[in-house]
Amino acid sequence: MSSFTTAMDNNTHKMHPLLLPELLGLIADYLPVNEKRRCLQVCCTWHSFFSPQVWKSCTIDYERHSKLHSIPTRSIATYGSHIRTLTFQGFITVDHFAVASSSCIRLEHLKVVDGAREGFEGFSNNSPQMDQVWDSLTLLLTNNPHLTTIEISEMHDTPSIFFWDAIAVHSGIKSLSLDQVRVEQRFLYHFWKACSGLERLTLQRCRIWDSNREFTHYQPVMFRRLQELSIENLFQPLPHVQIELLRLAPQLCSFYWRGGRIHGLARDTLLNILGSGRLPNLDSIDIMGMNIVDLDTEHIVQCMSRVRKLALYQTNVGPSGLRALQPHFKTVEELNLMQCPLVTSSDVALILRSCPVLHIFKAETIVSDDIKDGEVWPCHEHLHTLSLYFHLTKGDTIADNQRTFVLLSKLKALRRLNISRYMSPHERTFNIAISLQLRFDHGLAHLASLRHLEELYFDRLAQDMTMDDAKWMEHNWKALRVIRGVFNNRHATLSKEISTFFANTFSGHVPLPPH
Repeated sequence: MSSFTTAMDNNTHKMHPLLLPELLGLIADYLPVNEKRRCLQVCCTWHSFFSPQVWKSCTIDYERHSKLHSIPTRSIATYGSHIRTLTFQGFITVDHFAVASSSCIRLEHLKVVDGAREGFEGFSNNSPQMDQVWDSLTLLLTNNPHLTTIEISEMHDTPSIFFWDAIAVHSGIKSLSLDQVRVEQRFLYHFWKACSGLERLTLQRCRIWDSNREFTHYQPVMFRRLQELSIENLFQPLPHVQIELLRLAPQLCSFYWRGGRIHGLARDTLLNILGSGRLPNLDSIDIMGMNIVDLDTEHIVQCMSRVRKLALYQTNVGPSGLRALQPHFKTVEELNLMQCPLVTSSDVALILRSCPVLHIFKAETIVSDDIKDGEVWPCHEHLHTLSLYFHLTKGDTIADNQRTFVLLSKLKALRRLNISRYMSPHERTFNIAISLQLRFDHGLAHLASLRHLEELYFDRLAQDMTMDDAKWMEHNWKALRVIRGVFNNRHATLSKEISTFFANTFSGHVPLPPH
C-alpha cells in the first residue's frame, strides 16, 4: 500500500490504473468487508469508491462487556446515505435512532432487535424514551421511499399507532417480519391496515390481542397484494382465527404454518377455505400436524390447481394424498414428507423417478431394494437438498453401499445432503450392517463428483471412518463447510481426532436445520 501511495504522489498528472473505477470494481469483488475497510485509508479516491460498499450494510449494536456502541453517531451522520441495510440490535440510545432517522435516506432493509432482553437494560414499556424511539423509526420510514423490507424482533414494547400508520401509507414496503412482538387491541386496526398492502407477512411467536378472538370487529381491508403468509407459534389469536386470514388474501401463493406443542392446525377451517376456491393462485403449502389425515391431504392437493411446494411435515399423508399429487409431479420443486409414517420406501422411489424439476426433497427412508442398478433420477440436474436415510438390505453390504454412492454421484447440483437416521426413542443401538458407510473402501470415491456439496449430516449412523477418509473429503469437497455426525463409533479417540481435523478446516459441527 505504501509504495502504491508514493507512486500516485509522484505521478500527480497521470491517472494511475488503480484509480480507475472499473479496476477498483474488480478488486472489490474479491475483498471481504474488513479488507475493504483498510482500503478506505489508501487515498481519497479509494475512500470515495469503497465507502458505499463498506457502509452498504450497517449494524448498530451495544457491546454488553465494554458498554460501548460499535458505531458513533457522527459516523452514521456522515455515511448514512450509503447504508442500504440497517440493523439496530441491543440497548441503543435514543440519539442513535434520532441520527439514523435523519441521515439514512436510502434504506432498503430495516431490522430492529430490542435491547430489553437478557444481558441488557432495555427501555421500560411506555416510557418517554421508548416513545422517542418509535417516533424516530416512524420518521425513518417516512424518509426512505425505497424501503421494501422490515424485520422487528424481541420487542417488549408494542409499536406505536404512528409506526403502523407509516407502514400503511408507504407504497414501497413489501415484506414485514415480526418475531416476539405484541400488538395490543387498541392498535389492532392500525396493525392490520399496515399489513394490508404487503406482499410477504411473517408472524412468529407474536401475541396479537383481540378480546373477541375474531377479526369481525377489526377486520382490515383485503390483503389484495399478499402472496406469502408465514405463521409460527402465535400465542394469540387461536389457530382457527389465524387460518381465517386466508379468506382475506385472494392472491396468496404460499402458506406456511407451525402451531407449536399446544395447538394443532385448525384443519376444518383450512379445508373449508381451500374448498371454497378463494385461493386460485396457491401453489405452496407447508404445514404440520398429526391431526391431518390422508384424506385431508388428498383434499388439500385437489384444491390446488398447481403444486410447486408441498411440505406435510408430521402428518398422516398416505396413498390417497400421494395419488392426488401424481398429476403435479412435473411441477413439484420442493417436497417434505419427514415424519410421515404412512409414506413407504416405494412411494419415495416413485417420487424420485417421476419429479424432473425437484429441487428439495425430504423423506424418512428408502431401502436399497427400491433402487435400480444404474438408476439416474430425472431431477439429478436440479436437486440441491436431499434428506433421506438409505437402508441397505442386500447380503453384500459393501456392494450395496457402492451402488448407492453411484446413484448419489449423479446429483452434481447437490449442496446439502442429510442421510441421518431418525430412530424412535426405544431404539438405542446402532447396526453397522445397514448403515451407509462414508468410507473410501466402501465406494466413497464415487462422490468426488459432488463438487458443490456444502453440508453433510449423518446423525445416528454407525460410522467407522478413518483419518484418510476425512482427508479425502477435505481434498475433494472444496465447498464443504458443515459436517455433522459421529465419525467413528468404535474408537472414540479417533472420532475426536477427525472432529478436530474438520473443526480446524472449516466451521465444523452445527445444529441440524429445521425441517
